[in-house]
Amino acid sequence: MAANGISTLEFKRARQEAKLTLAAQNRTAQDKPDTYDINRLPTKYANSDNNTNNVVDNPNTGGLKPGRPWII
Repeated sequence: MAANGISTLEFKRARQEAKLTLAAQNRTAQDKPDTYDINRLPTKYANSDNNTNNVVDNPNTGGLKPGRPWII
């Protein structure tokens, strides 16, 4: 088990969001932009009533965004 408890979260969406939140905290300590938009990722896990692990593909209109998912 990881010390931060992320690996023990039940759903992939929760793990994905927890990892991004942890990364944002680390970026704050490095004076880097720490605001992210999960919709800028190439894929993410769906938010549904039953919290299933459905993958949602981002159409990436205009190509992948530099610095994704961080808002610069």
